Amino acid sequence: MKTFGTLVIMRHGERVDYVNKAAGINWTKSASRPWDTPLTETGCAQGSAAGTRISEILREAGLEQPSAVYSSPMRRCGETISHAALNFGVESIAIEEGLVESINSDWYRSWGVPDADSTWGGPKGGPKEYEKDALDSRVFQPATELYNTAEMMNTYDNVKLPVTPRESHFTAKDQTWDNLETRPDQFSRLRSTVQALCSDHPSQTVVCCSHGGPCTHVFEELMQKSWREAGECGYAAISVYKWERDGDEWKWTLVCVNDCGHLGGKTLGGIIA
Repeated sequence: MKTFGTLVIMRHGERVDYVNKAAGINWTKSASRPWDTPLTETGCAQGSAAGTRISEILREAGLEQPSAVYSSPMRRCGETISHAALNFGVESIAIEEGLVESINSDWYRSWGVPDADSTWGGPKGGPKEYEKDALDSRVFQPATELYNTAEMMNTYDNVKLPVTPRESHFTAKDQTWDNLETRPDQFSRLRSTVQALCSDHPSQTVVCCSHGGPCTHVFEELMQKSWREAGECGYAAISVYKWERDGDEWKWTLVCVNDCGHLGGKTLGGIIA
């Protein structure tokens, strides 16, 4: 039997650590959870604006308004999507670990090495190799243990809707500094995650909030095209896909990619894969 629906995936809004770094302040150095920056006030406003823009895009395309909303387990994503989801009329959001940031060396080096300052890949001029006893000991824990649970997410003032506990389709129980996620693994993880979430909600519109790299990789994986055709994925950038499924066969149709109409059409804090 054929099923169909709509997937919306967006990047989180402006993050505190990057703004502080631009001002010469190393937020990461003193943070209790240096991998889990919150949003700035501007980032929260970007999330709210994205919610309005998502509804507008869906309405113009003749698609259903959102009925299911999922977040990466990172705080910045929970804050972004909860602000956006206030526009959808949903009562709650949920965490899906499969939407999380890349679990690779660049991510660990952004917070777990000496003098880390949130820079993707580690501080400029840092060594290629580190002695293990110089690292933040938490890089050796399973990555899933570093992520926010629903209970934790519900304690943050800028998460504006209740977060409902659920079992994720993907769990990063095996990933550590010593067992990194490869690029092919990430592509596979993202495809299987979005397909699973869409399958959970046939004939509906699912909205997911993830990170710049993963949002770009979803485009590459579903469209089988280079990231160059998507361009930079800026803060709160929105991509929309229609899908049809017939057994194991999936067909994806792009409605828009990295839309920033809610931000005056500007790509802010843009990244590429």
